[in-house]
Amino acid sequence: MSEPITKRQIARIWASAHAIGMDREMLYLLVPRGSVSAMSKQEAAELIEHLNELAGRRVGPANPDAVFEKKPAERHTIDYGDTTRNQRNFIYFLLGKLGWLQEPAHVRRFLLKYAGVPSVERIRDRKRASAIIEALKAIYKRRRKNTEV
Repeated sequence: MSEPITKRQIARIWASAHAIGMDREMLYLLVPRGSVSAMSKQEAAELIEHLNELAGRRVGPANPDAVFEKKPAERHTIDYGDTTRNQRNFIYFLLGKLGWLQEPAHVRRFLLKYAGVPSVERIRDRKRASAIIEALKAIYKRRRKNTEV
């Protein structure tokens, strides 16, 4: 039997989720069996690793000064449409869990096929972002089920 999660791991999970702006609902979508305290030590370590990976991934322009033109009055911001920051972060998290962040061409093809856009930042519709999240969760569950058998 695997070792149970430690109190320190529980604290790190919540701190990491809070640091990236992930709310309780989003976090519980990632937690196996719907309970942080029911996780194994290994599952907790994997979740912490992915949350930290997501925290390291910057959403938005790589250079913060790039949003300014020569005149500060003409500021350009990225228009995310209806999608929320949590949705975009969760999509990146799921892509990381699937191991696709290291394969940008794979992510691009997936998003072009299912969302009609080349990158996560270009998803403008909240419903479409939710559909992408559900698709990625289903892919992850199938992959996990196949490895357990």
